[in-house]
Amino acid sequence: MIGGTMQKQVLTALKRYPVFTVRDIANVLDKKRSYAYLVAYRLKKAGVIHEIEKGKYTLEEDPFIIASWIVWPSYISGWAALNYHKLTEQLPFTIQVITTRKRKNKLISYGGTRIEFIKIKNKAFCGYQRVMHRDREIFIAEKEKAIVDALAAKKLSFPEAAEIIRNNKRKLNKGKLLSYAGIWSGLAKKMRKIL
Repeated sequence: MIGGTMQKQVLTALKRYPVFTVRDIANVLDKKRSYAYLVAYRLKKAGVIHEIEKGKYTLEEDPFIIASWIVWPSYISGWAALNYHKLTEQLPFTIQVITTRKRKNKLISYGGTRIEFIKIKNKAFCGYQRVMHRDREIFIAEKEKAIVDALAAKKLSFPEAAEIIRNNKRKLNKGKLLSYAGIWSGLAKKMRKIL
């Protein structure tokens, strides 16, 4: 196992990665992957790093920070994004992550929170931004896109969307709502009814 000083150096180097792999550990150590697997196993066993899913690790404890870094490209959307943007006070039990990638595990649990991956078509992968959250970069849907993504994924009902829009009229851009809804067939027509 690596010594205390080297361990500190490795952990300091890994801090720049919200999510990292054994390959990243091997690169930081400048060692073979077989050795990096052993290091990852021992660091995990010691509780120094946390395994998110097989082969992916983090030093972070907040699932919101790591959610948009587990698969690339991706961004946080749905109820979690709506809560982040203060459009709802409802605390989400699940962080919805939008991606264009197909995943074997569509649902994982980390830090007592469920993270759900929702695959969408490439042309709908838009309307997100990079923001700072607790001194870390995350990728999250714009307010309007979070509503549309949640509707498209059937994580939000139209009456719930209508209430969120009604309660936050000044915070939302009607044109953006219609534009994002237009990506999904039939959604723009329904969106016009609730606007």
